[in-house]
Amino acid sequence: MKTKKLFTSLAAAVMLSAGLAGTGMAMGQPVYAAGTTQSSNTKTGTVSVKHRTVSATVNSDNPKLVVVAKDQTNTDQIDSNYTKGQTINVLWSTEAKQGDKTVTLYYIENRTINGKESFVFIPSTDVTTSGNVPTESAFVEQANNDVKAIQDAYNKRSLQYVTVTPKSKKGAKIYYAYKKSKKSKKITFAASKKTIKYGKKYKSSMIVKNGKTRYVYIGKKRYVKQSALKFVSAKYAPLNLPDDLKNLIVEN
Repeated sequence: MKTKKLFTSLAAAVMLSAGLAGTGMAMGQPVYAAGTTQSSNTKTGTVSVKHRTVSATVNSDNPKLVVVAKDQTNTDQIDSNYTKGQTINVLWSTEAKQGDKTVTLYYIENRTINGKESFVFIPSTDVTTSGNVPTESAFVEQANNDVKAIQDAYNKRSLQYVTVTPKSKKGAKIYYAYKKSKKSKKITFAASKKTIKYGKKYKSSMIVKNGKTRYVYIGKKRYVKQSALKFVSAKYAPLNLPDDLKNLIVEN
């Protein structure tokens, strides 16, 4: 395949994905990784979203790959070292003119070639794909939709419980809640002589605000002032996402 005539049309075709293809997209907001416990006071945990791919089987040994530098200064061909029957992943397709013919190319990856960051393609005639390969614009739209759906799922995920421990080596004082009378609607918190030990961890799924003070419920009718505790971790409900989207998530 002669590459000089491909340069103008192919370089223009890849401009849309210059900042997107091949790298994976980091989520725009800090989120907790799905189904895991992350530290809530030392790390906010982020995830990246992989791109969807289409598997393709190589038709013959060592097909040529088409390379386009990101700065669009040159188009070239390189040996692939692929073997017949090998499975590779392609992301999107584009078309380029070669004389009077239109050539379909599948994008594989970004690679540094001769010191330049470049787009690497394989001609569609050299592989057999397992399904339809989206156009570049469709690929970008799908990738953006995937990120939005995953981010929305993290934002809507409910907190199941937090794990807390006393800040002070003296422990933290235990409080009990009571009403002064059966008819009273007001809840009063009274300190006891008991404490929870330093270093011991407690799970809580309820924090109660009473006046200006917040109390963390640690079970067995016991409460501890939030100000006396530090948060160790938080456990969130599993993400409400279909498997195809869950499989795109990579924990950083």
